[in-house]
Amino acid sequence: MMRVLYVCGSFRFIRKMSELEGRLKEENIEFRMSKKIGSRGILGCLEKIDEADVVYVVNPDGYVGRSVCIDIGYAYAKGKPIYCMFPIDGPPVMKMVKRVLSFEELINFLKHSSHSKNEKSI
Repeated sequence: MMRVLYVCGSFRFIRKMSELEGRLKEENIEFRMSKKIGSRGILGCLEKIDEADVVYVVNPDGYVGRSVCIDIGYAYAKGKPIYCMFPIDGPPVMKMVKRVLSFEELINFLKHSSHSKNEKSI
């Protein structure tokens, strides 16, 4: 069974997130994504993190907003491995990220990694 991915990013990058969404669907990778804040707000995002095994941050140019920082901190506290598209502007936040991965590298990782939720690196 493949891992479940949670994808987050600033809403200013919604097109990039939609691009990744299409690729994930093509590859039959199970994922959760916060493309809009629903009635549950940030709590809905945190619930999606709880359902996921891996977190991926869509962050062209390294930008993450406040809500994404909350997602990253929550995922880190829950022991979820966090990957991002580009290095994050903000060294304290970047220390919580395991590795920078392109969309292609992410998909390959998800398709070929071991299925252990406790895996520490790729």
